[in-house]
Amino acid sequence: MIFRHIVFSRPILLWLSLVVFMSLTNPNSMPVAFLVFPFVVFGFAVYTTWQAFVRIYARGRDKKVRPERAALLGAVISIVLVFSLGLESLGELTPRDFFVIVLFGAVVYFYMVRSLKQD
Repeated sequence: MIFRHIVFSRPILLWLSLVVFMSLTNPNSMPVAFLVFPFVVFGFAVYTTWQAFVRIYARGRDKKVRPERAALLGAVISIVLVFSLGLESLGELTPRDFFVIVLFGAVVYFYMVRSLKQD
């Protein structure tokens, strides 16, 4: 039972740091280089949360969850969400753009899974 809390320690720290950073800063007064920081932290937070859920899910399953596929899917999901959030923050996200981002993420995932099978 205690291991479940340890698995979620890194995602919780990332989410808390993101919330603290977003609540204590004003984007209008920040240098442009620091505007990338929340997107990077958001991507890592989504990825580590995905990994934590996969670890918990894999513990209760008889079938083995392939860690490289789970890591790849988590990376693609976090990249798709970061790109979508970036476009939305610029006011440029339309349903068509979101569909293209998701489609591109799916193509990248299936291409990478195929390359993992060949290795």
